[in-house]
Amino acid sequence: MPIARIRMPRMGTSVHESTVVEWKKAAGDRVAKGEPLLSAESDKVEFEVESPADGVLKEVLVAPDATVPVGEVLALLETEEEIPDAPPEASKPSGPPKQPEGDWVAPVAPLQPRQAPAVSPAPSRPSVPQARRVAPDSQGKWLSPRVQRLAAEHGIPLGTILGLPGTGAGGRVTARDVERFIEAGGSAAPSVRLLFRPLAEEGKPRERREPLTRLRRRIAENLSRSASIPQASLWMDVDMSRIAAWREAHKERFRERHGASLSYTPFLALAIVHALRDPAHARLNARFEGDELHVARYVNLGIAVDTPEGLVVPVLREIDRMGFVDLVRAVDGLGGRARSGGLTPDDMGGGTLTLTNFGASGARGGIPLLNPPEAAIIGTGLIAPRAAALPGGGIGLLPLMTLSLSFDHRANDGMAAGRFAAAVRSALEGMDLSHLES
Repeated sequence: MPIARIRMPRMGTSVHESTVVEWKKAAGDRVAKGEPLLSAESDKVEFEVESPADGVLKEVLVAPDATVPVGEVLALLETEEEIPDAPPEASKPSGPPKQPEGDWVAPVAPLQPRQAPAVSPAPSRPSVPQARRVAPDSQGKWLSPRVQRLAAEHGIPLGTILGLPGTGAGGRVTARDVERFIEAGGSAAPSVRLLFRPLAEEGKPRERREPLTRLRRRIAENLSRSASIPQASLWMDVDMSRIAAWREAHKERFRERHGASLSYTPFLALAIVHALRDPAHARLNARFEGDELHVARYVNLGIAVDTPEGLVVPVLREIDRMGFVDLVRAVDGLGGRARSGGLTPDDMGGGTLTLTNFGASGARGGIPLLNPPEAAIIGTGLIAPRAAALPGGGIGLLPLMTLSLSFDHRANDGMAAGRFAAAVRSALEGMDLSHLES
């Protein structure tokens, strides 16, 4: 009897492979023309592959959860009628077959679209990788609709699923991987029970008076001065792929060799100094005093540090004269002294520009307020994977950071500030890391 080879169909010109989800028929089953043989999925859609003719499913060649290229033979079907000529695009077997054979690109039936599951963000974030493709790429990870449904049904964050060791093609996480995770006791992060009860305990005061500490009074006075300044802000995203990967690969060795924590702050400081070497950006590194702008050709970088008493801004002086290792040690030491209460008067004041980090709180960004009398302040948000256009085309996940810049509008216009921020971004994205000591 004639034999038909059932092949994986193409679902759009950009799809080059699909994953077998489930066989609906087993070897030896009799099937009718148009009856579903299996369900499969690509990154575009989930679909069913139908039998192209009446017959018996002779052999199943591809197991569930296997990802195969378009045109791969999935099964052999013994038919009850002569097979018409194969379509021109189908590959023909070499040599005369022992019995009549044909290639079938089986009909497909798209399944009803499902609403994308709402999934809570992961409670913790793995190390930031370099660009990870969302499209079906043998080197990247994407979660199929079936895997996403399993995650949503069991309340498992997608970040947790992406962290599982995948057994699919290219290390992809398959539905079976998720099922094994659940069977082994894996689950979502513990839920928070919300209690509806008064904040104040019975018999206790409903309010308290809290005089400001000396530090909070200084912060309040400084912010009041800042609020009187005509200031504006702008934002832009920065691709931190290369720096994130380099830091992840070298931070442990750096700590062992130099005794200091390798944070992102030194990289940001290097980029700021590089941008300020261009005289066109010099007015952003300045102090506004009276009716004069004091433009500095050195960089005293104020670094905002969160302490138990409140935010303080100690200053690293003349960082434009420092090497990378010295800069890392200076940043690490300054932060440690600030948090332990060990700052001296020499650590405070005299800044020419301030850097503050919103990302430590988990915020993607914010609008920093000027630190008078400085003319500019840079804020940085959380570095986290977000969808972005990849070089060469396509959409993928990149570790992006939102950089914000607030500036004194009396000293600089928006275009000048924007060019400075773009120069900092360019320095971060194109930084030559090969000369940095690790």
